[in-house]
Amino acid sequence: MGQRTGIEGQSDRAGARGQLTSRVFHGFPYGILMVDATGAVVAENDAATGLLGESEPGDGPRSCCALLGCRTSPPLEDACITELALESAGPLPELRVDREESPHGALWVTAAPLDVADARVLLHLRPGDPRDRRRRTSPHWTAAPQLRIRALGRTVVESAEGPIGGDWLHHRPGLLLKYLVAERGRMVHADEIVESFWPGADPGALNNVRHFVHALREKLEPGRAKGVPSSFVEAGRGGYMLSRERVWIDADDFEETVTAGLTAIERGEQEGAKRLLEEALELYRGDFLADEPYAEWAFTERERLRDLARESLSALAEMALAVNEVPEALAHYRRIAEMYPFDTKVQRQVIALYLRLGRRSDAVRRYHDLRVRMMREFGTGPEFELVELGGPDDAARPATSTG
Repeated sequence: MGQRTGIEGQSDRAGARGQLTSRVFHGFPYGILMVDATGAVVAENDAATGLLGESEPGDGPRSCCALLGCRTSPPLEDACITELALESAGPLPELRVDREESPHGALWVTAAPLDVADARVLLHLRPGDPRDRRRRTSPHWTAAPQLRIRALGRTVVESAEGPIGGDWLHHRPGLLLKYLVAERGRMVHADEIVESFWPGADPGALNNVRHFVHALREKLEPGRAKGVPSSFVEAGRGGYMLSRERVWIDADDFEETVTAGLTAIERGEQEGAKRLLEEALELYRGDFLADEPYAEWAFTERERLRDLARESLSALAEMALAVNEVPEALAHYRRIAEMYPFDTKVQRQVIALYLRLGRRSDAVRRYHDLRVRMMREFGTGPEFELVELGGPDDAARPATSTG
């Protein structure tokens, strides 16, 4: 048999590469969609079909908009992912799309321009979890500007372009921002702001409010064109509030995740509850607006969120004790004790767990420190004696005294 010609050999190699490419495309474990400039699907692999589901009669052509909710559902309600990818110089950040039709209920999706000349876009899909407590991704490339505020612990403010820090956070514009964070979710009338910052002032103080609102908006959006409404500080009915759509506040995610975790406990979902409560406590970096410890307008919200943190820690401690993870339970109770230093019930529990672990020196030191602090502050010691806790058997029983 004679040698095959160069053209025939090249044809064979091209055919083999084509077969390999097809096998890789359809055998790839995650979903791959190719769409044209209109968003219409021109190719999809088996994994994509499995994640998205088969088309039903009457569904119409498959497209990114129909499959992912472009221009109709968060986080793409203001955009089409295909158009965003074609305008981008590279892959877009990944975002989560909730989709009831998917077997997983949610998908993580990213997109990248594949062929500029052909105006085609490649979409990568992987399974998501609708119970994931992370918020849907709404980065700056999908919609209006976004602002992130961490108010648990010392205040941190970040825009899509990076941190917005500086001394201004401790001056009137920054205090006004913190006040609006404490009163988030409602329109705060200018008169309320005056009374909080300038109690008893004459009506002219309303001009101060307008001045500092303007200064705050300038700090948050330094490039905002004149006459363009603020994306973050909304005005209406004689008052001001932070945009609920464009401002993310860690305290909201914390509360939402705690609520989900406690609900999971009620349903008997221990593993899910533990995961959610631990995630919530990662957000709890410290007391609400810890850098404004004497601001009266922050007291109520600070105590409410602190109580939620305590409830989460107590639940985690109880779950740990149920499986005899005493060191883990001790760590949770110690954190509660730091938050409530004069709560004798929780201090007693910490001391009891020290004894249960055989750490008698730590138990004695803890009790004496508590006694000294209470004598100094209240003129009386704890409502229990160290000897009452006895040994490990007694330490294992729940504490009943109150503080």
